[in-house]
Amino acid sequence: MILAALHSNYPRIGDRPEEQVLRRAIQGLDRGEISPAELAAAEDEMTRRAIADQAAAGLDLISDGQIRWHDAVSHVARGLAGFRIEGLLRYFDTNTYYRQPAAIGPIGRERPFLVDAYRFAAGAAAPLPVKAIVTGPLTLARLSRDPLKRGLRDLTLQIASALNREVLDLEAAGAGLIQIDEPAIARHPGDAPILRLAMRRLVTGLATARVLLATSFGDATPLLDDPALFPGDLIGLDVRQAAGNGDAGGVGTRLAGALPAETGVALGIVDGRNTRLESADEAYERLARPILQALSIPGGKRPLHLTTTHGLEFLPRDVARAKLSVLAAVRDRARQEFP
Repeated sequence: MILAALHSNYPRIGDRPEEQVLRRAIQGLDRGEISPAELAAAEDEMTRRAIADQAAAGLDLISDGQIRWHDAVSHVARGLAGFRIEGLLRYFDTNTYYRQPAAIGPIGRERPFLVDAYRFAAGAAAPLPVKAIVTGPLTLARLSRDPLKRGLRDLTLQIASALNREVLDLEAAGAGLIQIDEPAIARHPGDAPILRLAMRRLVTGLATARVLLATSFGDATPLLDDPALFPGDLIGLDVRQAAGNGDAGGVGTRLAGALPAETGVALGIVDGRNTRLESADEAYERLARPILQALSIPGGKRPLHLTTTHGLEFLPRDVARAKLSVLAAVRDRARQEFP
């Protein structure tokens, strides 16, 4: 079965008056006019709206939109011991920023910090399944300051050990799919040996949850030459970047040759960083169809997800909503040809 799913995040604030509730709450908290509990209620409301938009578009697998996350780096670092949150830095090559963590002590995890949000989303999305999302240890280490000079390898592995406790608790809370976001690996392919070790440490002890290692912000297909890098059940790729000038069939052939037949693929085919609204026909014919043809094995059981290339937080909410509809339409065409 081919599924459609948002990669990760969704715009926290929209242009419509009812979509301004979180902005008003943040401003109210800054002025001392509302309580943290009232801010949390606004986050609940916008999480429900993000889930409702995905369900209305017809997606099969839901994200909570990461509405409670100010950014993908500091949100996870705040949940771990050993980090201090510092100043703003640009997030990769986007026009958004993150607060840089500084690893000032031993990295650990004292209590769950993503589980309550997952449970809330799972209840709000029922009966549609919700995937849990965790920023990966390599990306967190790469984007953090290391004043103790531990080095990238040791810092990444310490973070992986701490996050292992979180993914085990997410599984216990009912998460059937846990997505590990590692955008940094596409920018730093030489880190592959570190990521291999970190992923093994991160997923140790998982019994039932499937793991999706999601890449973005670049072409990660060269890493497929080392299948041992991916201990997860699915690998996520930005195939718009990988296809370059249009060689999507070559990307599919490479995937089919590199990955075991049971390893799933999440194909980022709808652009999450561009306000231009592509047509479903263009996304299907140029990207999805050639790759699915290469991956199609009669009787095969490879999980196949069609996703956005990244989260949609960089886009206006109305554009993001339209992108979800394009994604669902591509999924519908794919199911007709590759049932």
